[in-house]
Amino acid sequence: MPKPKRRLGQALQRGLRGRCPACGKGRLLRNYLTPNTTCGACGEDFSRYQAADFAPYLVTFLVGMIFTPLTLVLSTHANDFTLPILLLAALASAILLLPPIKGAALGLLWAVNETN
Repeated sequence: MPKPKRRLGQALQRGLRGRCPACGKGRLLRNYLTPNTTCGACGEDFSRYQAADFAPYLVTFLVGMIFTPLTLVLSTHANDFTLPILLLAALASAILLLPPIKGAALGLLWAVNETN
């Protein structure tokens, strides 16, 4: 019996929520950025999927695209507290975005790998 086709959109959504892309129930990350080797709910093997530096590159790109124009515009028209606040907001955004983006990257790798 052939395995069901893996749906990319569903795998990305589940990965963004930190859930197993296969079943949507098990946790994908066990620590801040450490992926589980297997799903606790369905037993799906994640040990072969290595997202390595993709998530930090993507987060850096996103944060840069959002905060660079903001910083340029607001630093010329605002007071002395604007730049430190924007830098803290950019740092907090990067820290908060890393786990969901890592989960989405793992979901993407799982969805495109149909050789199971």
